[in-house]
Amino acid sequence: MTSPDYATLLRADTFRLLDITDGHHDRPVPTCPGWTVERLIGHVGRVHRRAASWLTTGGGSARIEQPPAAEHLPDWVRCGLDDLLAAQDALDPGRTVATWSGPRPPSFWIRRMAIETALHRVDGELAVSAATAIDTPLAVDGVDELFEVVLPPRGTGDLRRGGETLHLHATDPDLAEGVGEWLIGLGAETLTVEHAHAKGDVAVRGSASDLLLLLWNRLDSAGFEVFGDRAILERWRSAVTV
Repeated sequence: MTSPDYATLLRADTFRLLDITDGHHDRPVPTCPGWTVERLIGHVGRVHRRAASWLTTGGGSARIEQPPAAEHLPDWVRCGLDDLLAAQDALDPGRTVATWSGPRPPSFWIRRMAIETALHRVDGELAVSAATAIDTPLAVDGVDELFEVVLPPRGTGDLRRGGETLHLHATDPDLAEGVGEWLIGLGAETLTVEHAHAKGDVAVRGSASDLLLLLWNRLDSAGFEVFGDRAILERWRSAVTV
């Protein structure tokens, strides 16, 4: 499997979000309760600017401008994206940068923004039509990022953990064995994750894109192949909200 081209995917998903939502800024976003499409687009523009601020100033405390009126949003979002990509290109890839997850390679922010923007592109699509799949390598990387970067500081809410195991298996045909598989151990003291073709107390099979959307609460479990104790999966979905 090829590595994700974060910059290309980030640009494509940003433009897709703007295109699909054009003329629908007042629509509610079902996967972001209380949000309209206008707020969704403004959020994307702000997080791109926040990431650029981390890259250029070494911190996330800079004041980020509020989104403009709806008719000016698309150009404002495109400008923010250009600033983010320029900030990324200006950095030596061998150095480290500040993040809310500690010092990381500069690719941290472009990866984070590519994944977040893909998720919000799906949010925008669901508000006006039907979702299209997230790029498979990016979706696999997004599941890795969730367990490596997002959940460690956030935790798993009130999830009851007693040593059960949850196996996720991406069914995309171009994935090698072991790639796109995760065995999650719900230990009482810690959460463990390994890439393994293994048997869990519950196993969930679906495309990498759908698995990422499931973990980020954009899909329910109805459309997946689920084997074993489905209650473990539903406990996870209820407690781990991101």
